[in-house]
Amino acid sequence: MSTELFAGLLTALDVVALYSVLPKIRFPLMLAIWTGLLHMVFPLLGFLAGEWVTSFIVEGGRYISSILLFLTGVHLCLYQQKPTSTFIPPIFLAIVVSVDTFSVSLSFGMLQLQKWFFLFSAGFFALTFSYLALKSKLIKGPLLTRLSGVCLMLMGVLTLLNK
Repeated sequence: MSTELFAGLLTALDVVALYSVLPKIRFPLMLAIWTGLLHMVFPLLGFLAGEWVTSFIVEGGRYISSILLFLTGVHLCLYQQKPTSTFIPPIFLAIVVSVDTFSVSLSFGMLQLQKWFFLFSAGFFALTFSYLALKSKLIKGPLLTRLSGVCLMLMGVLTLLNK
């Protein structure tokens, strides 16, 4: 159960980094709620796909999972975008921020983690981190994005090493 809690926490960390560089958002609680919900929906889809793929790829699943986690982490470390002041609807922004959880949870589905505990953990942390990042002036810059990326890369390496 602690693995699922930790995985949910790591899955939601990128939200802090991404939302902390946004200009002022009109309805931060609504955006945080949408992000929390979508951080449960996309992982659920990923989990289901991961469980389905596991039935076909039993031995190679660990390698695929490790690669997906590692590459998602590399993407977070390398991708840096400067904030803009254009208006983006909150639901669209929440979808864009949450869609990457599909590939991460695909890996977790292959590892056969406890689905519901992970989903609620990811949603809770995404909601909390989203709201804090949107309301806090202390959390700024790409440091948290890179930290999230390094954490996912470490999870990828640990997945590869775990038998």
